[in-house]
Amino acid sequence: MSARETSVDNTYLSKEELQHFKEKLLVEKREAEDEIRSLESNLSEVNKNFSERKSSQDHHQGDIATLEENRIRILSALERNREKLDQITVALDRIHTGNYGICIKTGRPIQKERLEAMPYALKAVQAKN
Repeated sequence: MSARETSVDNTYLSKEELQHFKEKLLVEKREAEDEIRSLESNLSEVNKNFSERKSSQDHHQGDIATLEENRIRILSALERNREKLDQITVALDRIHTGNYGICIKTGRPIQKERLEAMPYALKAVQAKN
């Protein structure tokens, strides 16, 4: 991440608000970890089926294509959840350093409404592009 870091203890949020967002982040973290475990299990099963179908002499191209589509879908979901988990980890670290809720691009406060909707947001709406 090539984001400009702000000084430590730069947050505009109260201790109560920080605790609220920390709890939200921990819930999101558990959910993302659970989803990753589930997706990894699904991927393992799809890979097993893919290998079995590919080595079978009676394999049907449509079955193999469907399995490959499932693999791609699962891999995409895994990547999204891992990225989300990384963002959650960064947000939790920023709570500890006192920079949570500060846009990493502009150094300005991220709207509380945005943090409520996406507590791991690192950029304000205006800076996300």
